[in-house]
Amino acid sequence: MTSHMPTDSEVALAALSSLSALTPRQLRLALAKADPCTLWADLSSGSSMNLSAIGPGHQQDVAREATALDVDKLRATLTQLSIQVLATHSAGTPDHLRNDDSRPPAIFLRGDRSLLTQRMVAIVGTRRATAAGRATATELAEQLSAAGIIVVSGLALGIDTAAHRGAMSQGSTVAVVGCGLDRCYPTRHQELFDEMCKHHLVLSEWPPGIPPAPYRFPMRNRLIAALAELLIVVESDSTGGSLITAREALERGREVMAVPGSPRVATSRGTNALIRDGATPVTCVDDVIQALGITHVSAQQTSPAAGLHENSIEIVHLLKSEALTLGQIVDRLSLPIGETVIVMSELVQRKIITETNGWFELAGSMLVSGGEL
Repeated sequence: MTSHMPTDSEVALAALSSLSALTPRQLRLALAKADPCTLWADLSSGSSMNLSAIGPGHQQDVAREATALDVDKLRATLTQLSIQVLATHSAGTPDHLRNDDSRPPAIFLRGDRSLLTQRMVAIVGTRRATAAGRATATELAEQLSAAGIIVVSGLALGIDTAAHRGAMSQGSTVAVVGCGLDRCYPTRHQELFDEMCKHHLVLSEWPPGIPPAPYRFPMRNRLIAALAELLIVVESDSTGGSLITAREALERGREVMAVPGSPRVATSRGTNALIRDGATPVTCVDDVIQALGITHVSAQQTSPAAGLHENSIEIVHLLKSEALTLGQIVDRLSLPIGETVIVMSELVQRKIITETNGWFELAGSMLVSGGEL
């Protein structure tokens, strides 16, 4: 990714976006009347010629904050991090975002801006994802990317990260974050964040210097819904950010799809409820491909069950419903513990199941195309 030198207009727009006394609605209305440089000049000079959208009662507060802002420092930050600033009413904004009633007045970008012009599908889900859920998100993202679709998600733990990494292995991905682009949240994703800024795209409605805050993540979710033409929820409990994103997508007329799961697993409660309420179930990648109207031939994959002993298959079917300990598996299947340990070791070695703190769960994708057991 080549470096980006911000224009005066970008710096002015970033400065305007940094003023807490200026609401997004006021800034959108002001930008409809004048360009960012003109608006910033008016604030600096005390003129109210193009600031009627702010209202006379707030102009003084906004002007006072503008005077205190260190524009040179802001310009240096934008330059150092190659942050691009785009007014959302401009021609460079995707139509579905430009026409969105709740769009932010500006978005900040690090990475390949051309990705905004391509078709996008959002993949979201819980931070507390199962191994099977993460594998499912990865597989969906891989195959959608291979079909030329940009995968957008929120860079959160769990499903989001799996979706980004799956997309990166085959194509491109976009992350929408809930803070300024001068920091990474969560911090453990710094390496992933840096790679995405270099080779993919990270996007925020918040200027540099803005930290993550709880209320900013629902706002991030509505931006994910606005960017994508279709939303897939892989795993979600009965409440959480994924369901907020689904609601935002539905309000915009986007199709919502969900991966069904066992009713005994907490992370399937939200997805199963979405399906009950009318969301399209995702049982294989082709369900999504067809919803997008793309001609696609499924790749044939070898079932991970090939060559497994009968007891292994029974254990896998048992773990489809919930995570279990070794003792619970022995009790439910009435198998000798020595034989069960051998079978479980083979399943772990073949990466069909995984073990965390004594609990075993499926490690493979929940999708049909991933190979049925």
